[in-house]
Amino acid sequence: MPFGASDRRMRSRYKVQVPFLLKSSGQEVRGTTRNISLLGISALSDSPVSQVQPVQCLLDLPDSQLPLVAHGTVIRCEPLSQKLPEGSHEIGVFFKEFEGTGETDLTRFLTQVLQEEQNAIQAGYRALKQRVANRKKKKRLEALEKRKRKLKRLRRRKARLAQQQKKKKKRAQKRTSARSKHPKKR
Repeated sequence: MPFGASDRRMRSRYKVQVPFLLKSSGQEVRGTTRNISLLGISALSDSPVSQVQPVQCLLDLPDSQLPLVAHGTVIRCEPLSQKLPEGSHEIGVFFKEFEGTGETDLTRFLTQVLQEEQNAIQAGYRALKQRVANRKKKKRLEALEKRKRKLKRLRRRKARLAQQQKKKKKRAQKRTSARSKHPKKR
């Protein structure tokens, strides 16, 4: 993924982990990249490497039969305060040139990584939209059920009141009919 706008580098860096091999004056250092750009890599390794020395960097890109070969300079090699599973040293390599179609291959790979990230973001956005829609639908259904229960209670109450009114009328009718049958004697 391209880093934020606060990163002032000239090329976008992508968080990609691929195995690498650095060769320099008979020394070989292996590790895993943390991020890659067309200008270089930031990587982790268990072995330190001397700074400001020319290196040959071989990257094992996925779906590539041969490693990508770039020539560059180690600009940073710092021990980490806490050892990580990927390594105990952070290494920065600045690329100067690529062998063969290396630059084209790396550009193609980084474009593919960017496209995959954009697809993942879009898929996540669609999933989030669907969850929000489902939540809204659930709330609407709950509100509808609540209204139905309330209407049902109101109907029962209305029916009870109507029944009570009928009973009152019947009692009142009984009283008036009893009075008319048995008029008061004076």
